[in-house]
Amino acid sequence: LLRLRGTSVVSSDISAWICQEILLYHGTIQSAAEAVLEGVDPAKGAALKDFGRGFYTTTNLQQARHWAQVKATSDGDLAAVVEFEVCREEISQFDVLFFVRSGSLAFDYWSFVKYCRTHVEKHSRRKVNDWFDIVAGPVTGSWQKQTTIPDSDQISFHTERAADVLNTSKKRIL
Repeated sequence: LLRLRGTSVVSSDISAWICQEILLYHGTIQSAAEAVLEGVDPAKGAALKDFGRGFYTTTNLQQARHWAQVKATSDGDLAAVVEFEVCREEISQFDVLFFVRSGSLAFDYWSFVKYCRTHVEKHSRRKVNDWFDIVAGPVTGSWQKQTTIPDSDQISFHTERAADVLNTSKKRIL
């Protein structure tokens, strides 16, 4: 039995840590979903996004479905979501930048988002790759007003090497 701030949690309700796979979702349109299954290319991503040019995923299936529907409505196509089953161990080998907080005092997060939203240049602190391989954090609602979308996240892949993790993973169209 575990005790957390006066609340009891039965430890048998929690599975043992075994470095489970992580499910990542990409909301898109039906006509693009097959191409995503054939291969992710971060260089095809639009510039001036929260974390710069890249291929964006989320751990939130509902969020991916929403993004797919928005895209489908604007493009006159059907919504589609691609699911990737990724080994966490494979992600750990990369140059990853992870933002946990996005409140008004999260200067590092907002500075990074502002940079990526206003510059097309690569964003890595190292000159080896010029890009962080993977960036993860909250989704901005308005970067100018420093707001985020509640219960949302984004994991973006910026290099071919990182995208290969998605390309070699189990994947399917939902």
